Amino acid sequence: MILVTGGTGLVGSHLLFHLTEKGEKVKAIYRNSSSIEEVKRLFRFYTEDADRLLERIQWIEAELSDYFALEEALRGVKQVYHSAAMVSFNPRESDKMLEVNTQGTAHLMNACLKCQVKKVCYVSSVASLGKSVDGRQIDEMVEWQPDDYRSAYSYSKFRAEMEVWRASKEGVPVVIVNPTVIIGPVNWLRSSGRLFYSIKRGMPFYPGGATGFVDVRDVAKALALLMESEVMNERYLLNGENLSFKTFFTMVARAMQLRPPKIKVSRLVTELGWRANLVLCFIAGKAPAITKDSARSAQASSKYSAEKFRQQFNYTFIPIKDAIENSAAWFKAIEK
Repeated sequence: MILVTGGTGLVGSHLLFHLTEKGEKVKAIYRNSSSIEEVKRLFRFYTEDADRLLERIQWIEAELSDYFALEEALRGVKQVYHSAAMVSFNPRESDKMLEVNTQGTAHLMNACLKCQVKKVCYVSSVASLGKSVDGRQIDEMVEWQPDDYRSAYSYSKFRAEMEVWRASKEGVPVVIVNPTVIIGPVNWLRSSGRLFYSIKRGMPFYPGGATGFVDVRDVAKALALLMESEVMNERYLLNGENLSFKTFFTMVARAMQLRPPKIKVSRLVTELGWRANLVLCFIAGKAPAITKDSARSAQASSKYSAEKFRQQFNYTFIPIKDAIENSAAWFKAIEK
Protein backbone atom coordinates (compact mmCIF):
# COMPACT_ATOMS: atom_id res chain seq x y z
CA MET A 1 0.00 0.00 0.00
CA ILE A 2 1.14 3.53 -0.83
CA LEU A 3 0.31 6.77 0.99
CA VAL A 4 0.33 10.17 -0.72
CA THR A 5 0.16 13.37 1.33
CA GLY A 6 -1.14 16.48 -0.39
CA GLY A 7 -3.23 14.31 -2.70
CA THR A 8 -5.37 17.22 -3.88
CA GLY A 9 -2.43 19.48 -4.81
CA LEU A 10 -0.83 19.95 -8.22
CA VAL A 11 1.86 17.29 -7.71
CA GLY A 12 -0.24 15.02 -5.50
CA SER A 13 -3.19 14.80 -7.88
CA HIS A 14 -0.96 14.01 -10.86
CA LEU A 15 0.95 11.47 -8.81
CA LEU A 16 -2.35 9.78 -7.89
CA PHE A 17 -3.28 9.65 -11.57
CA HIS A 18 0.10 8.18 -12.51
CA LEU A 19 0.04 5.55 -9.76
CA THR A 20 -3.56 4.45 -10.27
CA GLU A 21 -3.03 4.28 -14.02
CA LYS A 22 -0.25 1.79 -13.27
CA GLY A 23 -2.71 -0.29 -11.22
CA GLU A 24 -1.59 0.78 -7.73
CA LYS A 25 -3.97 1.10 -4.78
CA VAL A 26 -3.29 4.30 -2.90
CA LYS A 27 -4.24 6.07 0.29
CA ALA A 28 -4.40 9.85 -0.09
CA ILE A 29 -4.53 12.47 2.64
CA TYR A 30 -6.74 15.50 2.14
CA ARG A 31 -7.82 18.53 4.21
CA ASN A 32 -10.86 19.83 2.35
CA SER A 33 -13.43 17.50 0.79
CA SER A 34 -14.33 20.06 -1.90
CA SER A 35 -10.80 19.77 -3.33
CA ILE A 36 -11.40 16.07 -4.05
CA GLU A 37 -13.84 17.19 -6.73
CA GLU A 38 -10.95 18.99 -8.46
CA VAL A 39 -8.99 15.73 -8.49
CA LYS A 40 -11.95 13.93 -10.08
CA ARG A 41 -12.19 16.66 -12.71
CA LEU A 42 -8.46 16.33 -13.41
CA PHE A 43 -8.73 12.54 -13.91
CA ARG A 44 -11.62 13.08 -16.32
CA PHE A 45 -9.55 15.64 -18.20
CA TYR A 46 -6.87 13.01 -18.86
CA THR A 47 -8.96 9.87 -19.44
CA GLU A 48 -12.45 8.52 -20.03
CA ASP A 49 -11.56 5.72 -17.61
CA ALA A 50 -11.38 8.15 -14.67
CA ASP A 51 -14.04 6.57 -12.47
CA ARG A 52 -12.30 3.20 -12.48
CA LEU A 53 -8.98 4.79 -11.54
CA LEU A 54 -10.56 6.89 -8.79
CA GLU A 55 -11.89 3.72 -7.15
CA ARG A 56 -8.28 2.77 -6.37
CA ILE A 57 -7.89 5.78 -4.04
CA GLN A 58 -8.79 5.61 -0.35
CA TRP A 59 -9.24 9.18 0.84
CA ILE A 60 -8.22 9.95 4.42
CA GLU A 61 -8.95 13.25 6.13
CA ALA A 62 -5.95 14.27 8.26
CA GLU A 63 -3.73 17.18 9.21
CA LEU A 64 0.06 17.03 9.26
CA SER A 65 -0.14 18.59 12.71
CA ASP A 66 -2.01 15.51 14.02
CA TYR A 67 0.62 12.83 14.68
CA PHE A 68 -1.86 10.16 15.71
CA ALA A 69 -3.99 10.69 12.61
CA LEU A 70 -0.86 10.22 10.50
CA GLU A 71 0.05 7.07 12.37
CA GLU A 72 -3.44 5.70 11.73
CA ALA A 73 -3.20 6.59 8.03
CA LEU A 74 0.11 4.69 7.79
CA ARG A 75 -1.35 1.35 8.85
CA GLY A 76 -0.29 -1.21 6.25
CA VAL A 77 1.64 1.38 4.23
CA LYS A 78 5.09 0.54 2.85
CA GLN A 79 5.82 3.60 0.70
CA VAL A 80 5.08 7.29 1.34
CA TYR A 81 5.10 10.17 -1.13
CA HIS A 82 5.14 13.40 0.88
CA SER A 83 3.95 16.19 -1.42
CA ALA A 84 1.84 18.21 1.03
CA ALA A 85 3.12 21.74 1.63
CA MET A 86 2.05 25.30 2.23
CA VAL A 87 3.36 27.92 -0.21
CA SER A 88 3.06 31.59 0.66
CA PHE A 89 5.11 34.77 0.35
CA ASN A 90 2.91 36.59 2.86
CA PRO A 91 5.05 37.50 5.93
CA ARG A 92 2.01 37.05 8.16
CA GLU A 93 1.90 33.36 7.25
CA SER A 94 5.56 32.57 8.02
CA ASP A 95 4.84 30.84 11.32
CA LYS A 96 2.04 28.82 9.76
CA MET A 97 4.36 27.67 6.98
CA LEU A 98 6.94 26.50 9.49
CA GLU A 99 4.22 24.62 11.33
CA VAL A 100 2.90 22.90 8.21
CA ASN A 101 6.07 22.36 6.18
CA THR A 102 8.61 21.74 8.93
CA GLN A 103 6.77 20.48 11.99
CA GLY A 104 4.28 18.59 9.83
CA THR A 105 7.14 16.81 8.07
CA ALA A 106 8.69 15.97 11.44
CA HIS A 107 5.40 14.39 12.58
CA LEU A 108 5.13 12.38 9.36
CA MET A 109 8.71 11.11 9.51
CA ASN A 110 8.29 10.10 13.15
CA ALA A 111 5.13 8.21 12.23
CA CYS A 112 6.98 6.53 9.34
CA LEU A 113 9.66 5.37 11.77
CA LYS A 114 7.04 4.02 14.17
CA CYS A 115 5.15 2.21 11.40
CA GLN A 116 8.33 0.85 9.77
CA VAL A 117 7.68 2.38 6.35
CA LYS A 118 10.07 0.97 3.75
CA LYS A 119 10.75 4.15 1.75
CA VAL A 120 9.78 7.84 1.68
CA CYS A 121 9.94 10.29 -1.22
CA TYR A 122 9.83 13.93 -0.16
CA VAL A 123 8.83 16.61 -2.67
CA SER A 124 10.95 19.59 -1.68
CA SER A 125 11.81 22.61 -3.85
CA VAL A 126 14.77 24.36 -5.44
CA ALA A 127 14.04 27.03 -2.81
CA SER A 128 15.87 24.78 -0.34
CA LEU A 129 19.03 24.75 -2.46
CA GLY A 130 21.78 27.34 -2.63
CA LYS A 131 22.13 30.20 -5.08
CA SER A 132 24.14 30.39 -8.26
CA VAL A 133 27.85 31.14 -7.95
CA ASP A 134 29.43 33.08 -10.83
CA GLY A 135 26.41 32.46 -13.05
CA ARG A 136 26.77 28.68 -12.96
CA GLN A 137 23.77 26.38 -13.09
CA ILE A 138 22.43 25.27 -9.74
CA ASP A 139 22.45 21.53 -9.08
CA GLU A 140 22.09 19.17 -6.11
CA MET A 141 25.54 20.07 -4.78
CA VAL A 142 24.82 23.78 -4.28
CA GLU A 143 24.17 24.08 -0.56
CA TRP A 144 21.56 26.33 1.05
CA GLN A 145 22.94 29.27 2.99
CA PRO A 146 20.88 31.61 5.22
CA ASP A 147 20.90 35.25 4.16
CA ASP A 148 18.65 38.31 4.13
CA TYR A 149 17.08 37.30 0.82
CA ARG A 150 15.82 33.90 1.97
CA SER A 151 12.04 33.66 2.02
CA ALA A 152 10.16 32.05 4.88
CA TYR A 153 9.07 29.38 2.38
CA SER A 154 12.70 28.62 1.53
CA TYR A 155 13.55 28.36 5.21
CA SER A 156 10.58 26.09 5.94
CA LYS A 157 11.47 23.69 3.11
CA PHE A 158 15.13 23.59 4.13
CA ARG A 159 14.12 22.80 7.71
CA ALA A 160 11.70 20.13 6.44
CA GLU A 161 14.51 18.49 4.48
CA MET A 162 16.54 18.33 7.69
CA GLU A 163 13.71 16.35 9.27
CA VAL A 164 13.72 13.94 6.31
CA TRP A 165 17.50 13.47 6.48
CA ARG A 166 17.24 13.01 10.26
CA ALA A 167 14.73 10.19 9.76
CA SER A 168 17.03 8.60 7.17
CA LYS A 169 19.75 8.42 9.81
CA GLU A 170 17.26 6.76 12.15
CA GLY A 171 16.38 4.00 9.69
CA VAL A 172 13.89 5.19 7.02
CA PRO A 173 15.28 5.06 3.45
CA VAL A 174 14.46 8.36 1.74
CA VAL A 175 14.82 10.20 -1.53
CA ILE A 176 14.31 13.93 -2.01
CA VAL A 177 13.35 15.75 -5.20
CA ASN A 178 13.82 19.48 -5.77
CA PRO A 179 11.58 20.60 -8.65
CA THR A 180 11.77 24.04 -10.23
CA VAL A 181 8.50 25.90 -11.01
CA ILE A 182 5.98 23.14 -11.68
CA ILE A 183 3.63 23.68 -14.63
CA GLY A 184 0.40 21.73 -14.98
CA PRO A 185 -3.41 21.70 -14.74
CA VAL A 186 -4.51 23.21 -11.43
CA ASN A 187 -6.96 25.71 -9.98
CA TRP A 188 -6.50 29.23 -11.41
CA LEU A 189 -5.56 30.61 -7.99
CA ARG A 190 -3.21 27.85 -6.82
CA SER A 191 0.43 27.08 -7.57
CA SER A 192 1.52 27.96 -11.12
CA GLY A 193 -2.13 28.49 -12.05
CA ARG A 194 -1.68 32.05 -10.81
CA LEU A 195 0.81 32.69 -13.63
CA PHE A 196 -1.79 31.68 -16.22
CA TYR A 197 -4.44 33.70 -14.41
CA SER A 198 -2.26 36.82 -14.61
CA ILE A 199 -2.08 36.48 -18.38
CA LYS A 200 -5.82 35.82 -18.60
CA ARG A 201 -6.46 39.10 -16.78
CA GLY A 202 -4.35 40.97 -19.31
CA MET A 203 -1.23 41.63 -17.25
CA PRO A 204 0.90 44.06 -19.33
CA PHE A 205 4.11 43.73 -17.28
CA TYR A 206 6.81 41.10 -16.97
CA PRO A 207 9.71 40.94 -14.49
CA GLY A 208 13.32 40.80 -15.59
CA GLY A 209 14.22 37.50 -13.94
CA ALA A 210 14.55 33.92 -15.15
CA THR A 211 14.12 30.50 -13.58
CA GLY A 212 13.58 26.82 -14.27
CA PHE A 213 10.28 25.17 -15.21
CA VAL A 214 9.21 21.52 -15.21
CA ASP A 215 6.05 19.70 -16.33
CA VAL A 216 4.08 18.21 -13.44
CA ARG A 217 3.75 14.96 -15.41
CA ASP A 218 7.54 14.66 -15.37
CA VAL A 219 7.58 15.25 -11.63
CA ALA A 220 5.01 12.50 -11.04
CA LYS A 221 6.92 10.04 -13.25
CA ALA A 222 10.23 10.93 -11.61
CA LEU A 223 8.84 10.31 -8.13
CA ALA A 224 7.58 6.87 -9.13
CA LEU A 225 10.85 5.98 -10.88
CA LEU A 226 12.84 6.89 -7.80
CA MET A 227 10.59 4.91 -5.48
CA GLU A 228 10.72 1.85 -7.75
CA SER A 229 14.51 2.05 -7.96
CA GLU A 230 17.10 1.00 -5.42
CA VAL A 231 18.15 4.64 -4.93
CA MET A 232 18.24 5.59 -1.26
CA ASN A 233 19.26 8.70 0.68
CA GLU A 234 19.85 10.82 -2.43
CA ARG A 235 18.41 14.06 -3.80
CA TYR A 236 17.54 14.93 -7.41
CA LEU A 237 16.86 18.32 -8.94
CA LEU A 238 14.04 18.19 -11.53
CA ASN A 239 14.02 20.80 -14.28
CA GLY A 240 12.75 20.78 -17.84
CA GLU A 241 14.01 24.12 -19.17
CA ASN A 242 15.47 27.42 -17.99
CA LEU A 243 13.47 30.37 -19.33
CA SER A 244 13.19 34.10 -18.75
CA PHE A 245 9.84 35.23 -17.38
CA LYS A 246 9.35 37.23 -20.57
CA THR A 247 9.70 34.09 -22.70
CA PHE A 248 7.52 32.04 -20.38
CA PHE A 249 4.69 34.59 -20.25
CA THR A 250 4.83 35.01 -24.03
CA MET A 251 4.47 31.24 -24.48
CA VAL A 252 1.53 31.18 -22.06
CA ALA A 253 -0.19 34.06 -23.87
CA ARG A 254 0.20 32.38 -27.25
CA ALA A 255 -1.14 29.07 -25.93
CA MET A 256 -4.18 30.88 -24.54
CA GLN A 257 -4.54 33.11 -27.62
CA LEU A 258 -4.11 36.24 -25.53
CA ARG A 259 -1.85 39.30 -25.70
CA PRO A 260 1.56 38.77 -24.05
CA PRO A 261 2.96 41.33 -21.59
CA LYS A 262 5.16 43.93 -23.29
CA ILE A 263 6.47 46.17 -20.49
CA LYS A 264 9.54 45.13 -18.54
CA VAL A 265 9.43 46.02 -14.85
CA SER A 266 12.81 47.08 -13.44
CA ARG A 267 14.24 45.94 -10.13
CA LEU A 268 13.82 49.45 -8.73
CA VAL A 269 10.12 49.49 -9.58
CA THR A 270 9.51 46.11 -7.91
CA GLU A 271 11.39 47.23 -4.80
CA LEU A 272 9.24 50.35 -4.58
CA GLY A 273 6.13 48.40 -5.51
CA TRP A 274 6.21 45.82 -2.74
CA ARG A 275 6.83 48.53 -0.14
CA ALA A 276 3.92 50.66 -1.36
CA ASN A 277 1.65 47.62 -1.59
CA LEU A 278 2.59 46.58 1.95
CA VAL A 279 1.59 49.97 3.37
CA LEU A 280 -1.71 50.09 1.47
CA CYS A 281 -2.65 46.53 2.44
CA PHE A 282 -1.74 47.20 6.07
CA ILE A 283 -4.11 50.16 6.09
CA ALA A 284 -6.85 48.14 4.40
CA GLY A 285 -6.24 45.08 6.59
CA LYS A 286 -5.63 42.81 3.59
CA ALA A 287 -2.91 40.35 2.65
CA PRO A 288 -0.33 41.97 0.32
CA ALA A 289 -0.54 41.00 -3.35
CA ILE A 290 3.18 41.74 -3.77
CA THR A 291 5.71 40.99 -1.04
CA LYS A 292 9.44 41.49 -0.65
CA ASP A 293 10.04 37.78 -1.28
CA SER A 294 7.86 37.50 -4.38
CA ALA A 295 9.22 40.76 -5.85
CA ARG A 296 12.86 39.74 -5.44
CA SER A 297 12.18 36.23 -6.67
CA ALA A 298 10.65 37.63 -9.88
CA GLN A 299 13.77 39.71 -10.58
CA ALA A 300 16.32 36.98 -9.78
CA SER A 301 17.90 35.04 -12.64
CA SER A 302 18.69 31.43 -11.80
CA LYS A 303 19.52 28.46 -14.01
CA TYR A 304 19.13 24.84 -12.90
CA SER A 305 20.59 21.52 -14.00
CA ALA A 306 18.79 18.17 -13.84
CA GLU A 307 21.68 16.24 -15.40
CA LYS A 308 21.99 13.87 -12.45
CA PHE A 309 18.45 12.59 -12.96
CA ARG A 310 18.64 12.73 -16.78
CA GLN A 311 21.76 10.59 -16.91
CA GLN A 312 20.94 8.11 -14.15
CA PHE A 313 17.49 7.32 -15.54
CA ASN A 314 18.14 8.11 -19.23
CA TYR A 315 15.22 10.51 -18.97
CA THR A 316 13.96 13.14 -21.42
CA PHE A 317 11.84 15.92 -19.95
CA ILE A 318 8.68 17.19 -21.65
CA PRO A 319 9.29 20.52 -23.44
CA ILE A 320 7.83 23.43 -21.49
CA LYS A 321 5.90 24.49 -24.57
CA ASP A 322 3.96 21.21 -24.29
CA ALA A 323 3.52 21.70 -20.54
CA ILE A 324 2.04 25.14 -21.15
CA GLU A 325 -0.28 23.89 -23.89
CA ASN A 326 -1.47 21.07 -21.61
CA SER A 327 -2.31 23.60 -18.90
CA ALA A 328 -3.95 25.98 -21.36
CA ALA A 329 -6.19 23.15 -22.62
CA TRP A 330 -7.18 22.43 -19.03
CA PHE A 331 -8.07 26.05 -18.28
CA LYS A 332 -10.14 26.25 -21.45
CA ALA A 333 -11.92 23.02 -20.50
CA ILE A 334 -12.87 24.09 -16.98
CA GLU A 335 -14.34 27.35 -18.28
CA LYS A 336 -16.85 25.54 -20.49
